[in-house]
Amino acid sequence: MLAFKKHLRMNRFPLFVALVCSCISVKGYSQVEQPAPPGASEPVVQITADKMKLEITEKFSKILKFPGKIKRVDGFDPTVLGITALTPNEIRVQALVPGVTTLVITDENKKVYSIETFVSGDARHLQAYLRQLFPSSSVVAIKVQDSVVLRGWVTQPEAITEMVEIAEQFFPNGVLNQMKLAGVQQVLLKVKIMEVQRSKIRQLGVNWLFLNQSGYVYSTPGSLVPITGITAPFGGPPALTASQNLLGGTSLGFGLVDGSSIFQAFIEALKQEALLKILAEPELVTTSGRPANLLSGGEFPILVPQSLGTVTIEWREFGVRMEAVPIVLGNGRLRLEVQPEVSERDFSNSVQVAGTTVPGLTVRRVNTAVEMNFGETMVIAGLISSRKTAETSKTPFLGELPFIGAAFRRVKYTEGETELVIMVTPELVSPLKSGQVPEGGPGLFTATPTDRELYLDGVMEVPSYGSDCPECRYSIPGPIGPESMLHSENVLPPSFTSQVPQAPAAPTVSTEVIKKPSLSPASIKALQEQKKAKQSIPNQPAGSKGPDLTSPATGQWKSKQKKAGTQQKKKVSRLSTPSKDRPGLISPGS
Repeated sequence: MLAFKKHLRMNRFPLFVALVCSCISVKGYSQVEQPAPPGASEPVVQITADKMKLEITEKFSKILKFPGKIKRVDGFDPTVLGITALTPNEIRVQALVPGVTTLVITDENKKVYSIETFVSGDARHLQAYLRQLFPSSSVVAIKVQDSVVLRGWVTQPEAITEMVEIAEQFFPNGVLNQMKLAGVQQVLLKVKIMEVQRSKIRQLGVNWLFLNQSGYVYSTPGSLVPITGITAPFGGPPALTASQNLLGGTSLGFGLVDGSSIFQAFIEALKQEALLKILAEPELVTTSGRPANLLSGGEFPILVPQSLGTVTIEWREFGVRMEAVPIVLGNGRLRLEVQPEVSERDFSNSVQVAGTTVPGLTVRRVNTAVEMNFGETMVIAGLISSRKTAETSKTPFLGELPFIGAAFRRVKYTEGETELVIMVTPELVSPLKSGQVPEGGPGLFTATPTDRELYLDGVMEVPSYGSDCPECRYSIPGPIGPESMLHSENVLPPSFTSQVPQAPAAPTVSTEVIKKPSLSPASIKALQEQKKAKQSIPNQPAGSKGPDLTSPATGQWKSKQKKAGTQQKKKVSRLSTPSKDRPGLISPGS
């Protein structure tokens, strides 16, 4: 027993420490498990006005705190909101389903509070995905019934399609797309179309005929000189009749005539070269995704026969035409779909309709789509078309002979080459303010010529120096006097060069070297003696009197000084009359 008591006294302190620690742990565990008071985590809204608006997300709650004790709560839709009282002046508002309702609260002082409550749908899950996958975009997801509205701005147009596809996984019933592309969406397309056509034609043909009293012979390959009639009377000389345009297609001809025979030859020898250059620089301004069209040319009529012998007219466009669809992609890039076209009338492929010539069209068209940066140039080159055409009309066997066969044939060789280059440069542009528009414009830098300039000089337009009297600068209201002429803005400029005063001559600077004469020893000695004599003259004593200024003679001296002062008055400037050699100039006199 004594041993147990002794052991208990030795281990009393460790047991006490263990007991205290166990009590502390039990107390701490009870504090963790203790439920939080109601309203500890919800945001608190202080009600300060009679009418307020409250917005709560679905399945969330807020605590409304009033200045006085609440007596009555009514007027709300119980299917939209759930109300729970926490303290005499606090209530919890629980959002159940999306909707709009109004809370009417009356306090103990019979003061009525009206709180319009809007419960928005819960789209936080979709919003979190959009914020994570598209960090550079600013899009808000708003739940509307069983659909969602995506509203905001994106930096790349392809992001709109991707966001809609993600939203359809959360709301398959419908996604309302109200997203817009941020940044400048106006695109300026600078297009330059250059085309060069070269052609070369070589022709050689010979037509001849021989006629005498007893017969005739002719060779007309290619119908250079078509024969329209032959007359061979019995017992008389034959006769040939040619077309009226006998010399229309020939470049050289000659004939030999004697008493009984005639020989005529018509030669077509032609070498023709042609060059055509087309340069068009159209510019288009359009917005992203909108097609733009441009036509620089014209339209020509085409006759279209109809039933019952009637004819209608259709118009066909020709010239330089371009269609473009720019799509801004963001990060300074865009997708450009461009279709330039150059067409011209081709009378070599014309047809006759009711006696009217309808020409064909020669068209060069390109349709392509590229992705590029703004400021870069897309060049479509290498569109070369080469044509070679050879024609020959000849008499069999005779036309195939060398040298001699040239009199029995007609040849034509045509070469044509066309090269087309198209350059497109897109740029982002924005409108100018009214103060940034430069002055002038086409036709505003020239003026209408006077009668002398039109009739004598033959000038159709002259440079424009402004309006005739913009502000009437040289008009002087009222009488003109010498005082108004002293101001330079009121003096008319001289109309002749002779009236302009000459510039003063530049001052001339002359230098002169003065040499000091040399003195003889005798002269130097004489000067030294004169200097000693001047130093030997005694100075006037200090007590000697000076001249008395109060004497009459002194008074006369004062009056003389006064008269001399009056004569030295400052001369007043006056206006001098203009000289004869400089009329119209007025300047202050000296």
